[in-house]
Amino acid sequence: MDPVRIGVVGTGSVGSTLGRRWAEASHAVRFGTRDPDRPEVRDLISGIDGDVAAVEVGEVSDTDVLVLAIPPNAVEPVLSAVEFSGVLVDPTNTYPDPGPEPGVERAARLAPDARVVKAFNTVGWEVMVDPVLGGVAATMPLAGDDDGAKSLVADLARELGFEPLDAGDRSAAVHLENLARLWIHLAVSGGDREFAFVHRTR
Repeated sequence: MDPVRIGVVGTGSVGSTLGRRWAEASHAVRFGTRDPDRPEVRDLISGIDGDVAAVEVGEVSDTDVLVLAIPPNAVEPVLSAVEFSGVLVDPTNTYPDPGPEPGVERAARLAPDARVVKAFNTVGWEVMVDPVLGGVAATMPLAGDDDGAKSLVADLARELGFEPLDAGDRSAAVHLENLARLWIHLAVSGGDREFAFVHRTR
């Protein structure tokens, strides 16, 4: 696919994994962080080949896709500081219980001009490193109201090795969050994070 400008807010396991893999696939990646000069952030950037940089959170708005790889309670302060009108990807989850507002609805409320897609929330970062398990591509369900935005996110997921699955409009995002809670439960109870759900048809 053609190069895309991707902003990733957060430099934890999920953000750094997604950002690294997209940068290595020739996309321009900007990591939004509170302190771009932190040694850990500098080490992350220096270890990635490609067009990649760390910037203040407020500077990630000049991108085509913005990924919120942050805890749910950080979404409101981040989106309050960023004016964004591109494709906004929400991978956040609350566990063990649903929060008062689904993550995708919170993102849509705080970024009304963005085209919000729920995605990258149903597996851990370990699977994002290599989504092909036992020779089968892990399914990456996604939900959103804008078909063009979902198509772009599906392409980005496919580029990482996932098999994207359009789960429906934004109202379906709550089911993705429930699926994520099941994944987390199984990971915690079984002590294994390197697994994923696969959607297959006859």
